[in-house]
Amino acid sequence: MTRSVDIDFTFDDPLDVPATVHTLMRAGMKPTPEGELTYLIDEDGMFEWQRAPVCRRDEIISSMGGGHWKDRTVGITLLFPDGERGGDLLFHPGRRSLSYVIGVNPKPLPGSTKFCDMGWYLTQLVPLLEALGLSEVETRDSP
Repeated sequence: MTRSVDIDFTFDDPLDVPATVHTLMRAGMKPTPEGELTYLIDEDGMFEWQRAPVCRRDEIISSMGGGHWKDRTVGITLLFPDGERGGDLLFHPGRRSLSYVIGVNPKPLPGSTKFCDMGWYLTQLVPLLEALGLSEVETRDSP
C-alpha cells in the first residue's frame, strides 16, 4: 500500500502561479528529467495530468496563471535539484494555498521503515515560500 505524503502551505495573499513556479525553478527545481513537462489544469474536476515537451514550459506555466483558472486547481511536477526526489506542486482555487505532494522517490526518515523525512522537504521549500508570504505549514504522512 502506498502512503500519502504531502505538505500544505497557506499564504497571506493569493499567489501568482508563474512567479511562484519560477521562484522554485530559479532555486534549481526542474521538470521531469525525461525532457517532458507534467502539468495539470483541472478544467472539469477530473485531475487529468498532461504531458508536453519541455520547450513549451514557459507557455504552459503562463497559461496556468491565467485569471480564468483562478477557481480551478493547477499544478506542475517539479523535482529537486538532485533530480532524484520530487512531487506535484498543486495551486488550489483562490491561490492562497498550495500543496506539494511528495510522490517521486520520497526521502525516508533516517531509522524509519515507512515515514518520510518531512524536515528535509521543509528545509528545501520553506525558505523559498516564506518570501512569498507563507503563513502556515501542515504536513501529512499517512497510509
